[in-house]
Amino acid sequence: MRTTAPALPASTGLRPQELARLHAGPWFMTLSPALRNELLSRATVRRLSAGTPVASRSDKAADWYGVAAGALSLGSVLADGRAFVLDLVGPGRWWGDIALLDGKPQDLDIRAQAPTTLLTVPRADVQWLLQRNAELQQALLQLHCERLRRMFRSMEELHTLPLHQRVARQLRRLARHFGRPGPGVLCIDVHLSQSDLAAMLGASRQRINACLRRLQHLGVLQAGHARLAILDAARLEAVADGRLDPAAATPAA
Repeated sequence: MRTTAPALPASTGLRPQELARLHAGPWFMTLSPALRNELLSRATVRRLSAGTPVASRSDKAADWYGVAAGALSLGSVLADGRAFVLDLVGPGRWWGDIALLDGKPQDLDIRAQAPTTLLTVPRADVQWLLQRNAELQQALLQLHCERLRRMFRSMEELHTLPLHQRVARQLRRLARHFGRPGPGVLCIDVHLSQSDLAAMLGASRQRINACLRRLQHLGVLQAGHARLAILDAARLEAVADGRLDPAAATPAA
């Protein structure tokens, strides 16, 4: 007879919109309703202000993280003390399972990049479910394959595409995960410095600045202090797909 774990109370504190974003996550939505409910019943809801540390590099992994709102930054600290962002985990996405599975320390510093609603599932619960739930085993394998494919695409872009096209693709991804519609614009609702973008794209801050200025000149982008807004999604798509070169294009009227 299959054993069951002791009944646990369902997670509380998620707002309807947060729960909807979580269930709309491309990976989480593929799970059966029973498994989704099982994971949520074992999760603790945390509300974090921007900049709150979640885990540090070299820490022993203790939890699995699901983002219901806001963003987690995955980053590192340079020898001179400067911190920068390598990637962002947005609403509907999960992170931290690799360190839970192999038992090794965290590879990156994790903190809230924006005000964030975070679900944490304890390592013991994840391990318990993995031992008894073949669906979760297969789902995590699929999640790791998806991340690996994304890494391959990023490496291909790094070595084959000009920087302006890579910048446009990164902005497109940020708009997809963090876009908030406004009057005539799509605001990227997460603070990112040019240094953060440079780290994410493997370029210098000066070169990123030049690319952003060209996109502004083209009428694609509005850039403020760590804030970005898309003004012309069609032109951004054209730059991202290589159909439009900002250096050669006519500025928007």
